[in-house]
Amino acid sequence: MKKNSRLAQAEHFAFDLETRKNLGQNFLADKSIIAQIVARSKVHFDQSGGTCLEIGPGSGALTRGLLDAGWKVIALEKDKRAVDGLMTTLGEEFKGRLSVVETDVLRFDAEPFIQQLSCRPLCIGNIPYYITSDILLWFLGRQKLFSAAILMVQKEVAERLASGPGQSQYGRLTVRTQLTCEVEQVLVAPARAFVPPPKVDSAVVALMPLENPLIAAGELEEFGKFTATLFSARRKMLRKTLLHAAHEMSGRQAGEIDAAQIEASAEKDWGIKLTQRPEELSPETILKIFRTLKVSR
Repeated sequence: MKKNSRLAQAEHFAFDLETRKNLGQNFLADKSIIAQIVARSKVHFDQSGGTCLEIGPGSGALTRGLLDAGWKVIALEKDKRAVDGLMTTLGEEFKGRLSVVETDVLRFDAEPFIQQLSCRPLCIGNIPYYITSDILLWFLGRQKLFSAAILMVQKEVAERLASGPGQSQYGRLTVRTQLTCEVEQVLVAPARAFVPPPKVDSAVVALMPLENPLIAAGELEEFGKFTATLFSARRKMLRKTLLHAAHEMSGRQAGEIDAAQIEASAEKDWGIKLTQRPEELSPETILKIFRTLKVSR
């Protein structure tokens, strides 16, 4: 293939691939960072049966690192050019240990595919930033299928996932994630580590599914709607936001909601003050409030 001057610095790429902005392609080109990601992946090697599912391998730099480290890689790739490039390079070099599925990860039916593997693979990848939240929710909705996830995301998103109550990044995605996963920010990757460089720095975050998630799968949809309402007014006092959230959950008129009951439950049952704001509450407290309101509606 003709050498792309923009990629000349990354000789460890499996093949040359012109990036396409509409696919959100920013290829990781820093050997040191790739080595750190691969090293972190080894923590999950045995638990994953030595198999990982890589989202968006692109020109194959991380894919090569994983294969060199002994992983069996199943790569999900939307770009047919990358699919062909991976199969004719790494597919030949690592026969039997690389599979490439041409698919959009958000439309990929993971459960029947993974059930055939007889293992819970590691989910890994430098994911397209314009669909970061969608992919995170895709993983969280299927986390029981995986041993863990190691994902390159915008630094701001990594900080949001790992943040705590009262921090500016804390929000409903934080709450949703921390109720079902342990979160670890692994490393920060500056924009210059990518080709072409994105406009923001990035970070690698590891999500380890809790053996006993704090929220049941059957609660997630309604809880998502509850937190959407709650955090739509994240800086307003809970006295108003909880009344609004209770109204949304029950379908009753605001005037019919028992404000006195919420007032009584605040300190006694939830350990909060109604002068606090949603962004000050822990994920566990928000879940407790949700369950109380759900029962009493």
